[in-house]
Amino acid sequence: MIAYMKPLGSLLCGALLACAPAQALSQPKDGLASDQEMARVQLQATANQHVDTARTAVAVLAKDPLMTEALRWSKGVFILPAYRRAALAIGASGGTGVLLGKRGDGSWSAPAFFKLGALGIGLQAGVESGPFVFVLLNDKAMRQFQQRSSFSVSADAGLTVRNWKKVARGTVGKGDVIAWSGTKGLFADAVAVSVDDIRYDEQLTDAYYHRTLAVGDVLADRVSNDQAQGLQQALAAASAPDR
Repeated sequence: MIAYMKPLGSLLCGALLACAPAQALSQPKDGLASDQEMARVQLQATANQHVDTARTAVAVLAKDPLMTEALRWSKGVFILPAYRRAALAIGASGGTGVLLGKRGDGSWSAPAFFKLGALGIGLQAGVESGPFVFVLLNDKAMRQFQQRSSFSVSADAGLTVRNWKKVARGTVGKGDVIAWSGTKGLFADAVAVSVDDIRYDEQLTDAYYHRTLAVGDVLADRVSNDQAQGLQQALAAASAPDR
C-alpha cells in the first residue's frame, strides 16, 4: 500500500504544480491587459485633444484672408496646435501635429498624427510656444509626409517654405509650403522657417482609429473618426471658394 500511495502522491503533487502556474499567470496577464487598455484610452484622449486644439488654430487662421486663399490652393495642411520649445532641452518631442489632405471636392481627409523635434523660425527663435499651420500647396509637399523615415519641411529638403508675412497675394499658390503662426509677431523678422525630424506617430494614430494604419490609409479615406468632423468642417469652411 505504501509503495502504491507514493507514486499516487507524486502524481497528485505534479498535477497541482501543473495547474498552479496557469492560475498564477492569469493574474499578471489580466493586469497587463488592464494596463494596456488604460494606456490606449490615455492615448486616445491625447489624440482627441490634439484634434480639438487644431480646430481652434484653424478658427484663428480663418480670420486671415491671405491664409484662406492659400487653403483654397492647397493639397493639404499640417497643423501643429502647440509647440513646446522647452521640451527640446530634455530631448522630448517639440510637439505633435496633424496632417490632413484636401479631397477633389474641397472636403478634407481624416487626420494623421506626427511628432516633430525642432522648429526653426529664424530670428524669432526665442519664442516659447504657439500654434503653427503649414499649408502644403502641392503634391511634392504632401509626399514628404508619406515617407517611412523622419524628414524635414525646409529649403534643405528641397521645399520652398515661405513666411506668410512675406507672401504677396499674387504669389499665393506658388511654391511648396506657406508657414503661418497664430503667435503675434512671431514671423515678423524671420529669415527662414523649417520643421525638422518629423516622424509619423503610428501609436497615436492607431489609438485614435482603433486599428493599425499607415499614413496613406488615413489620407485615402480608408478610416474615419466622428470626433474629427469639427476640424474637417472648420477647414472646409475656411477653404470654401465663396468666402
